[in-house]
Amino acid sequence: LLSFAQPIGFGMGYLQLESIMRKDPDAALPVSFMKLFVVALASMGLYELTPILHSTDGSSSFIDAITNFHVTLPDLTPVLRSPVALAGVLYTGLITTALALWVESIAFKRVPATDASIILTTEPLFAAAIGAFLLGETFGMSDYVGASIIIGACAMSVLLDASSEEEGGGGDGGDEDESNRKLVFGSVNGDGTGTRL
Repeated sequence: LLSFAQPIGFGMGYLQLESIMRKDPDAALPVSFMKLFVVALASMGLYELTPILHSTDGSSSFIDAITNFHVTLPDLTPVLRSPVALAGVLYTGLITTALALWVESIAFKRVPATDASIILTTEPLFAAAIGAFLLGETFGMSDYVGASIIIGACAMSVLLDASSEEEGGGGDGGDEDESNRKLVFGSVNGDGTGTRL
């Protein structure tokens, strides 16, 4: 159920992000901060509730876990003492998470959510290719089938989009295409001056 809900949640999140970035193009940093803050709160909440969740056998241990509940902070000393672990945590947190979310938010100023979703769908392909190149990873039949499904879905989306543009007037720039062009290139006012977005 969670595996099915995850892509739906991501898709809805991308649509919301596109809407927010169109209304306020300078909101990339606050939006990224809020995403990270919510994930941090949810992670801390799950950490705190883990003792209760693991004692759901219906016996007195569940009641004991609830009555003895207290907030505890995780012991981070092993991570802080190890330069390798600390560097890994900082790299993962700052570069591949915070910076990536911020750049993604900036990109949604110019790229429609549907196109961004298609691009982000190929992320596992790039991760697998880099793993094969740098770490010598090998692939099984299920990996090839999965990659084929992803590439096929991307190709189908592009082909369906192209055919709908042809049916809708030969790609002459409908309202959505026009708004996307204005979003990327700016709009020209009636007096000939332009506003760059």
